[in-house]
Amino acid sequence: MSYPNPVDETAPPQGTPTPTPVRSWRGLVAGAVAGGVLAASVAVPVTWQAVRQDSGTTTSSASGSVTQTTGDTPAATDPDPDWRSVPDATTPYGGYAGGTTAGGSSATSAGSDATDAESAGVALVDTTLTDGSGAGTGLVLSADGLVLTNYHVVADSTDVQVTIATSGETYDADVVGFDETADVALLQLEGASGLTTATLDDDGGARVDEAVTAIGNAEGQGHLSASSGTVVKVDQPITTSDRDGTVAEHLKGLIETDAYVVPGYSGGALLDAEGEVVGITTAASTGDAVESYAVPIADALRVVGQIEAGTESAGLQIGPSPYLGISVATTSGDVQVAEVEAGGAAEQAGIAAGDTIVGLGGTAVPTLDDLAATLATHEPGDRVRIGWRDSAGTVHHATVTLGESPVN
Repeated sequence: MSYPNPVDETAPPQGTPTPTPVRSWRGLVAGAVAGGVLAASVAVPVTWQAVRQDSGTTTSSASGSVTQTTGDTPAATDPDPDWRSVPDATTPYGGYAGGTTAGGSSATSAGSDATDAESAGVALVDTTLTDGSGAGTGLVLSADGLVLTNYHVVADSTDVQVTIATSGETYDADVVGFDETADVALLQLEGASGLTTATLDDDGGARVDEAVTAIGNAEGQGHLSASSGTVVKVDQPITTSDRDGTVAEHLKGLIETDAYVVPGYSGGALLDAEGEVVGITTAASTGDAVESYAVPIADALRVVGQIEAGTESAGLQIGPSPYLGISVATTSGDVQVAEVEAGGAAEQAGIAAGDTIVGLGGTAVPTLDDLAATLATHEPGDRVRIGWRDSAGTVHHATVTLGESPVN
């Protein structure tokens, strides 16, 4: 089989490539846990911001209108590493202004300790990431351990552990599926049974001016806090971006409240006055105005239903990503391999560091984005034909079996 020609395969040898920075993608990168090719660092993962689409306080960037937070980078263990925040930010990570150490128990700027009733059916989520660790919150949906959380809580994780707040029991968790566009993920706890489930709203969702309470693992402290407020608006859109201003995704239909929340609350319960879950917290303000946002529980449960039914769609993925077992250089302009994982599909094909991927499954892949998009159309276990050019300019082809990515 021949590939469309994304590069001049007859070009003269280009010599040994200069070492370049590495870009990680979950289906490509050979992560620290997966064979030790890339060492785990103590760097803090990306922080997200959320820019309301009706906001006038944005700054221009190459990727659109966004606003960036300012402030010092927090410690290596980052509670809720992909925390989203909104404009007029003067402090990082949800405006955190104090708190307790892990395992502590006192009132903080992020709220007071949650009661036993508020904690029922709520869990603490801890993740090992490709470049550090993070923490968030989740809701127990079934006695046998289905747990709902935000996708950004577990995104780029290689290990997830969930602790039931009321019992202290900790379980390893698998990511069953997720919808990145809705920021919803479904986890399955290993070996769980007899768990107390969260009480979900059954009378129409959140209403403007309704009293609500956000419950979450504030700053990854290791226990739950509660922060009260009211519903300000419903059906609100926001746009998330990373710290360099790159627009990440658009979320819509959110509940806006004035409950003050900080990183770690993501995936946690937004309770109404009856103690029923009306939403899961997903974003917050870091500026003078206290604004927090939650995904309505009905919307989150629709995603859960799709995952349980096995219905994949744009943005919704079930099970692990397919995996080549390579990391890719960022500055070459093409898909130059930086490192190869031992035992992975790429190594088995004979691909080596310095080679350039030119095609996958009959599709030309001149850029990393092209390769990522093409790889995403496949499943682990698929056999696909891959083409690459070595450093001497010779083009090779082989058929490989895609592995399972260790990165969620």
